[in-house]
Formats: sequence, C-alpha cells, structure tokens
Amino acid sequence: MGSLLLPPWTVTRYGTDGVEMRGSFSRFHVGGNSAVHGGVLPLLFDHMFGMISHAAGRPISRTAFLHVDYRRITPIDVPLIVRGRVTNTEGRKAFVCAELFDSDETLLAEGNGLMVRLLPGQP
Repeated sequence: MGSLLLPPWTVTRYGTDGVEMRGSFSRFHVGGNSAVHGGVLPLLFDHMFGMISHAAGRPISRTAFLHVDYRRITPIDVPLIVRGRVTNTEGRKAFVCAELFDSDETLLAEGNGLMVRLLPGQP
C-alpha cells in the first residue's frame, strides 16, 4: 500500500464505484492477545479513503473526519478484505465509507469519513 506503517495489501478492484484490497496484518500490528491493535484500523481506513477519493476521480483531498466502529476482533495472520466507496459528494466534500471483512465475509470493522478537496495552493 505505499505506507511503511502498513503491510503490503493488494488492490483487487479500483474504479469509480469503489476500491477493494486484500491483505493481512502480522505480529508487528498486535495490540494484545493476537488481535490487531485498534489504532491500526483507522490507519488502514484513512489510507483506503484516500484511494477511494482518487479512484472516484476526485482532486487531491484531505481527511477532515474519520470514524471507526469495531464490530469484532481483527485477528493477525489471516486473509482480510477491505472495500470502500464514495457515498455522497457536496462541492469540495466527499463522504466515504469502508468495511473490513475476514475471508468468510464476517464484518470486523467499518469506517466512514469526510474527504475535503484542497484549495489551490493549500499545503
């Protein structure tokens, strides 16, 4: 994925209708009891939200809001799938969401966020 903090994930779908990636977390992402640290999942969703926005043809944007609902413990060393899409746009704003599943399609976590297009010259 292009982040030193995350393991490599494989993009399996990339289009205006959404993005899907497959991968797993390792012992380097453990929070306790062989579960992924809760702080790693917002990082995954934030990275995903940027990809979703770009795939939808939106200009470079910045995360203005990110919320994660943890549904089940995310295990390490198992295949995972993350899927996301733009749900709505309003001017500079793009509302995005994503879900993290295990290989049985059990929902592990879901996130939603707001991406805001940068103004010209904005760092």
